[in-house]
This record gives sequence, C-alpha cells and structure tokens, in this order.
Amino acid sequence: MRKVKRIIHKQFGGVGNFFIILILVASIVIFINSYVLTKRDPSNEAPTGSISKLETVHNQNQTVKQNSIDRQRIQRPSIPDAGCEIDEKCADDAIPYKIVSGDGIEKYPIICFNNKLLVHKNLKDAKIGRGINLVALDSVTYDVKLTETYDTYIEETFLLRTLKVTLNDADIIILASFDEMTYGLKEASLSILEKYGSQLIKIIKFRDSFVMIGQKGLARGKAVEMHQPKGNRDFAPAAHISGCAKFPLGQLSPVVFPTSEVNKEGKIAIGTSIKNCGLLETCKENEFAVHIYTGKDKNDEPKICVDGKYVMAKGINDAGRGINIVVVSNGKEVIRTGHFDTWQEDSTNLEIFLENLEENVILIAVTFDEASTKLSQHSKNLFFDLGSATIQNMNYRDSWAFVGRKGIEGFSPYEEISHAGSAPGYASPIDKRLCVPQTLKGIKIRPDPLPFRNDKRRDFCSRYDGYGDFCSDTNVDKNLAPIGLLNKTLEDNPIYSIPILVIAGISYNSLRMCLETLLMQPGIRVENVIVAVDEKFSEPLALIDLFGFRGEKTSSSSTYMEHYEKSLNKALELYPTKDSVIVIEEDLILSPDFLYTLALLSETFQKDETIAGIQLWNPNSYDAVNGSIDLIYRVDNLFGLGYQLKRTFYDKNMKVSFKECCSKRVWDKWKFSQTLPSSSFLMPDISRIFRRPIDGNRMNTKYLEALFNRKRQTSLNPFPPLSNINTLRKESYDTFLTKSISSATLLKSLEPCDTLNLNMYNLIRNQNSSATFKYIYQQESTDDVASLMPVLPCFGLFPQEPLGLYLGVLRFSANKYQFYLVGSKSPLYKSTLNST
Repeated sequence: MRKVKRIIHKQFGGVGNFFIILILVASIVIFINSYVLTKRDPSNEAPTGSISKLETVHNQNQTVKQNSIDRQRIQRPSIPDAGCEIDEKCADDAIPYKIVSGDGIEKYPIICFNNKLLVHKNLKDAKIGRGINLVALDSVTYDVKLTETYDTYIEETFLLRTLKVTLNDADIIILASFDEMTYGLKEASLSILEKYGSQLIKIIKFRDSFVMIGQKGLARGKAVEMHQPKGNRDFAPAAHISGCAKFPLGQLSPVVFPTSEVNKEGKIAIGTSIKNCGLLETCKENEFAVHIYTGKDKNDEPKICVDGKYVMAKGINDAGRGINIVVVSNGKEVIRTGHFDTWQEDSTNLEIFLENLEENVILIAVTFDEASTKLSQHSKNLFFDLGSATIQNMNYRDSWAFVGRKGIEGFSPYEEISHAGSAPGYASPIDKRLCVPQTLKGIKIRPDPLPFRNDKRRDFCSRYDGYGDFCSDTNVDKNLAPIGLLNKTLEDNPIYSIPILVIAGISYNSLRMCLETLLMQPGIRVENVIVAVDEKFSEPLALIDLFGFRGEKTSSSSTYMEHYEKSLNKALELYPTKDSVIVIEEDLILSPDFLYTLALLSETFQKDETIAGIQLWNPNSYDAVNGSIDLIYRVDNLFGLGYQLKRTFYDKNMKVSFKECCSKRVWDKWKFSQTLPSSSFLMPDISRIFRRPIDGNRMNTKYLEALFNRKRQTSLNPFPPLSNINTLRKESYDTFLTKSISSATLLKSLEPCDTLNLNMYNLIRNQNSSATFKYIYQQESTDDVASLMPVLPCFGLFPQEPLGLYLGVLRFSANKYQFYLVGSKSPLYKSTLNST
C-alpha cells in the first residue's frame, strides 16, 4: 500500500490529484462512448437537412399536432424498378424520382418514386387514363396513400375533392398528364394546385403535357414541375422530370378552405312563423306546408318556410347567395340546413352534404342571386338523383326551386326554373306555396328539357352591340361547336391539317358571320384556325375566343393590305412545316362545301407543280349565268378573297415583294413578276364563297358594284360532286381544252350587248345538235382583249373586263351549256387549227 502511495505521489503529486485525473478520464470515456461513437453509427445518423419535428397538420375537419420524431435513414430498394433508373446518385436523405407524362395517346405516363414504379401501363391493376394521373404519399413514411386517375377533360370534381379533403397538409402529390387534362379544369382546381407549389398550372393549354411533384401547403413556385406546350403538333411531346428530392420541398403552411354553414338539429334558427306558410287551406295530415322564394335580385332575400316556420331567410341560418337547402325528415321535422355559395366557392362541400343525406329525407332547395358559376356537374348529378329534371339547364343568374327526396324513383313534381334571358339582369323570381307529401313520389316521365344556355355567348352579347340576330333571344343560347367530319373517306385528307388564316377587317359583325360559316365546315379543327387582328382593336379577340379559334395580334397598320401582309407572313411563320395556307379575307361568308371542295382537289393541288393555288371565288359566278357546280377551271390570275396558296409561290412572288405585287386590294389586280408562264390557279365555275356587297363610299364604285353587288350564285350543296378532277393537271387540261374547242359549235358573229342576250340563248336552246359553243375574238397580240369586251354582257359575265382567262380562253358554263371565248392568238386556238 505504501508502495502504491509513493507511486501516486511521484506521478500525480498526491492522492487528491490522482482522483481528479481519474474522474476526468472517466468523463472523457463516457462522452466519447455516448456522443462520438454513437454518432458514427450510420444506423442512428439523422439525415442532413431533415426536420426533427413535423409542423402542425391541418385539414378541413381537424387540427392534429404530431409528436416529435427522429427521422431514420430513408429505406429504398437498392436496385430501381425497371424504367425508374436515373442518372443521378441520390444522397441518403434524398428521394430519387422519375416522372414522364403521356405523349399523344399511344405513350402512357410513368411515375417512379424512391426507386419504385408506381404508375405504368404494365402494372397489375394499373390506373392510367386521360387527364391527370396522380399518386399521393405520406410525407413522413413515404407510403402511397392513393393512386388515381382523374378525367379532367370532362370535369374537375373528384380531383378537387382529393386535393381539398382527402389529403392532409404536407402530403406529397405526384402527377402526370395524359392525352388532354385542361378542358374540364376550372379556377378552383388551378388555384388549389398552386397551394401544392405549382406556378405553371395556369398556363397549361389544350393537349399540353405537364408533370409535377408538390406538397400540400407548399409555397407557389416551389414544386418540381415541367410544362411542354403543344405548339403546332396534335399533341405536346412528353414532359419529363427526374432527380433527387429532399422533403419538405420548401416551407409548408397550413391550408385552410372556407367552410359552408351547415346547421343541424338543436342549432337551427327559427324565423317568422306564419300559418300554413301562407297557404289559404290547411294541408292534409300526411303533408306539410312549404313556401319557396328565390328573390328577385341580390338586394332581396331567399326564403324557405316549412310547416309554418321560416328556416331560411335573410339573417336566418346563413341564407344567401348560391344554393340554400333545408332537409326535412319523414316526421316533418327540419333536421338540417345548409348554405353553399356556388358563385364564389367550388361545390365540394355541397357534394359532401348531398352524398351524406339519409334515405327518404326530403330536400328543399332555392337559389339566390347567382348559383351556377361554380356548380359542378357532379353536384347536378346528385340533384338529378334526388329527382331534379332541370338542374342541368341552370345557368348564370337563373332562378331554381326544387323539392326532392333521397331514394325517389323518377322525377319530382315540385321543381321550377326561370331563365335570366340574354339581357344583363336576373331571372324572374320563383314564389311558390305548396303542400308537400311526407312520402314524396316521383313521376316516371321526365319533363321536356329546357334549351341549353350559353353563358359565354350571353356575356359577350351583354358587353358588345351590333351583332344582330347572333345575340337575339332565339340564338343567344345556341352552342358554338365544330362539326365532325361526316365523310369518313376524307379522314386522312391533308386539307384538314392545313392552317386557315382569317384576316379580320373593321366590320366585326361581318367577321362574326364569316367565323360562323367557318365553324360549320365539316371536319374543321379549331386549333388550325388563326384570326389575325390589328392590335388597335380588342373587341374582335373576344369574338374569336367565343368560337374557340386562335386570335393573333399584328402590329398597328394604316391600311388593310398592310395588315394583310403582316397576317399572311405571321401565319406561315407559325406553321413552318406546312406547304400551304388557306386565306380568308374580310366580309366573306363561306359555302358549306368550302373545305370539302378543297379536300377533293388536294391531290391534284399537291402533285401538279404548275398549280400555285386554289381560289374559291369566281368573278363570273352570277345568278343570271347559272353555272355548273361540278366544274373546276384553270385560270391565269389570282382573284383572292378565299383561297389556298402554296408556300413556294408565296416565297417566290409575295414574301419579299408584297408591296410591289399586292399592295392594293385583289380586285385591283395583283401582278406577280416572277410567276412562270405555266403557273396557274384552280377556280370553280360556281363560287364557294360569298363576298358581302360593297358600299358606295369607295373609289371605282361602278366597277366594284358590278363585281360584288349583282345577284351572285354561291354553292349551297355541302357535298357536291366534281366531274373533271382528272383533267385538271396542266398537260391533261390543255389537251382537253384543245379537243373541246375544236369540236365546239362556232358562234360566228355576236353584236355588242349591254345586257344578257336572251335571243342568243333562245337560239341555242332551240337547236339540238350541240351543248358546247365557241366564239373566236380577234387579237393583235396575246394580251389584246378589245374585241372580247363588247360581247361579255351578252353572256351575263362581268362586263368591265374579261376575268378568268386561261391562255387567252375564257371558259364558263351557262344553263348546262359549255362556252369557250377563244382569242385568235391563244396557243390553244393555234393547237386546234393545227389539229384540224
């Protein structure tokens, strides 16, 4: 012992020092063991950037504060599922993901999360479909809470329900579009997706592609997302994101949605009492009195009286704008009231209210002010199940009153709707007092549905004047929708994918009529239609949007032709891969076979390089001439108005020299200096467009009135046959004309005329030897038409100058006879002499 003490004194300076050092060493060992070695154990290491406490979680029905937890290392399969491979290697605290939207309708979306394939067409019980394909995950465990497809092309109801009610704050959503996702999405869903972090969702357009990872309560712009626009394609290319994500993706905030006022037994306020709800006679023992009133405008009030007591009125049970509901049991007791502002808020709460009704209860509903704006189709379907026959027809500021029953068979006999009409204002109020049976029975025959109501058109007509019968009560609710292709043999015809340019002028009502007849073309695709508008004017853009066409602004122009040049150039720039464009000028009305005729001629147009365009207006198509609907001609000049033009012709003759060739209106003669002598245009014998008459406030009024204001003939047949398509190519056409002119009966002499020569037609009609006639007019040169001018009125043709010449020959049909007015210097006439 003494030996030990000596050693301690020698080494540590005394026993006290020894114990102090011993305690210090012990403390260091404990510290190293407790705080250093355990921290080096990977199984206990907390991920960098993880949170030790979860934020308070809110949803519509509860507030839950979760206990503090320590996150463990994220567990994931060491090898990704097939198709989930990514280039990045994720850290232990990050989640690998890969999301690919659909591409068209053939390539399906893919969703991978944490190396697991969650959405793929080959997975068992795969849920993939048009619209939004969504996976939701718990933000703590990363367990999949749901995998669902929402057809948001049809409507948003069930997506909205999921985002608002089903998912909790901080829950993760992954979504990928397929086919078309935007058509049925309304402001409600778009705004909620912004509460999941999206900043792109409101710019997604028809058939664009979109993918996203977000969290409920995430600030706008913090989601991981990608948008691929459709552009000129039928469908957008696939949107694709992949990488490593750390959660939360950003700061999370509680998401709170407005609640609707629902009162149950014990909390239902009672207003004024009135015997029998104002009915003069007492209801039967198994009935109860009801008074329903929708109010005449926003300054009035809705009312519902049940069994002598008002339970819905101003200041009673939150009655107000939207839909007001009272639920009555079989024993006539009011067991629930509800008010749902479907003008301002979406229908989710209303849907839940209706879905949870007890069997056989009676529901009484009245609208007030405006109830249709955010009323979902699903809500309408639920009212339909309760016996409503007219809820589907309720629109902006309509009044609607209804008594139905949960479990009813057929339709309620107690329902009324009042429409607001086209003028701004409110519908006539509904004010009814009735006795309702405690056991409400339905009627089997559904009442005739009321006409569809077009709110968008009504809104337009309430803001703009001067559109005539388009905004009349008879027409204001008619739907503006394209017509599908009726002739299935033309499904692959290229004409239905060619861009259509409408060059708007200053007459908006004329533009409206033109767009109406364009929308009525069978097979029209609204996405191919561009309506060019001078930037000075905004009203036409609202009109264009009404039809679903694409409005494009051009920079301010001082003349229509300056605007014309900019519009044509812009259209061809927007569709750089298209080899032609269809041009429609101002003040035109299209015949029902406008596109159909172009479709029939498309093969000839494409394969014959000498055809520069197809024009569907014929300056000689007068009613007095009475031409043939089945004939198409070749002509040397472009008369414009409505036509299809090859890009190659535009590039050579118009693109860089528009001001030289085409600075004036087309009736002032466009001249193309670089046009090859063999280049020509196709033109029908009877016009496929009608140009509205010219007013007198123009230069050269006499010329224009003769051209446009005489009674004209325009095709009204939607599917006319074309009899001479096979002869329209250059070589075939010239050969055909040579033979026809050679064999035609010669009209030896014609006296100059001021009007149609009926005597000549009578002579022709009385002879039975020929149906084809020719007249040879003398020329000093190939351009000389002096001797032709005096005889033009004899046939009822445009009298001011010969229009429609082809190599010196004016061809037309009149009263089933064929005529050729042939110049003596025409190469075709020389060919007939040689052949003779």
